[in-house]
Amino acid sequence: MALPRKKQFLYEVSGSTPDDLWLDCGTTDSATRMIQNMFGKKIFETIKPIELIIRMLKLACGKESIILDFMAGSGTTGHAVLKLNKEDSGNRKFILCTNNENNNGNGYKIAEDVCYPRIKKVIEGYKNLKGEKVEGLGGNLKYFKTDFVNYDEPTDRNKIKLTEEATEMLCIKEGTFEKVLGPENVKVFKNCDHYTAIIFDQLAIPSFKEAIKGIKGKFSVYVFSLGDETFDDEFEDTKSKIRLSPIPEAILRVYRRIFK
Repeated sequence: MALPRKKQFLYEVSGSTPDDLWLDCGTTDSATRMIQNMFGKKIFETIKPIELIIRMLKLACGKESIILDFMAGSGTTGHAVLKLNKEDSGNRKFILCTNNENNNGNGYKIAEDVCYPRIKKVIEGYKNLKGEKVEGLGGNLKYFKTDFVNYDEPTDRNKIKLTEEATEMLCIKEGTFEKVLGPENVKVFKNCDHYTAIIFDQLAIPSFKEAIKGIKGKFSVYVFSLGDETFDDEFEDTKSKIRLSPIPEAILRVYRRIFK
């Protein structure tokens, strides 16, 4: 049980009173002008100021945080993360989710015409309304569309689709995108000296181990299986180099239904 203690406020300790209102974090008008400067025209309503999101990120997140915005709209959160990373050499990542509906009936689709192009411009750079070159902030971007997998029909098409989508998801999880190996049943991707291996047929494990003998670096290995095997024994002789990782349950559940 915690003992009673005196509550102290910031102004009592530092001699200054913290602001309750963030009046220095921009406005929707300034944010709208920023987007107009990027696209050359007004394409989105009620945009959040980037300064506001940066202030929130500084208060709530560390330099290695992953920030999720499930209603991303014009993409201000992603823009803010990239800008803050540039300012303090952070390694924050962001996940933006948004629909693709027509924005207020003005003919622009939110995801395709606003959010994605904005982040792409921020990363690569763009020309403003004056024709001046605005340098990009750097970074990388993956763009996905959600869809349904009809796992009640174990067709070859569904099997191929699941294989492709599962590969993308696991590469994002590990941060590895450069393809190194890609035979039919094994795919390997890298980022510096970190590798991700995805094995779709457990019979391919011996050939995979043979193929990576000459590769230096650490491997995160995912093995798809219809059963509940852990495959620890198969990788006992390479455990200093390989870390077995479980397939996310959501992916594994669909895989087992399609390949049953």
